[in-house]
Amino acid sequence: MNKRDETQFGGCHCGAIRYQLDGKPVYVSFCHCEDCRRSTGALAVVYAVYLPDQVQFIKGQRKSYQSSPGVIRTFCSGCGTSLSYEAEWQGQLVMGFFVASLDNPEAFPPERHVFDSERISWFNVTDELPHYDALPDNK
Repeated sequence: MNKRDETQFGGCHCGAIRYQLDGKPVYVSFCHCEDCRRSTGALAVVYAVYLPDQVQFIKGQRKSYQSSPGVIRTFCSGCGTSLSYEAEWQGQLVMGFFVASLDNPEAFPPERHVFDSERISWFNVTDELPHYDALPDNK
């Protein structure tokens, strides 16, 4: 069994918020979109997408805000750690968790790059993963 198919745990930097992810993620992607960059302060992020019934928040209360139409982003109000986003994808609600907030980020290698059209031009990516200018409809 792949490690990322097992129950995984994560949380914020100060420990006030903890969450649990059960089972295999829908997909794992690098994201180069401006919203992810601005909300995290990073050049790009890697997120693992889950269905809401695979997610449990087991400690603390997240703060949230609408970053764009239909997208809710969550973070810890104590330390500011970006935790997740919630949006509709293929007609269902999904939750994307920033892999850097997981206890075992090594278990979540990305499968692709999305929003490559928004990538910062001097941030060169030389891996062999597929690159998409938007979010593909398929997994």
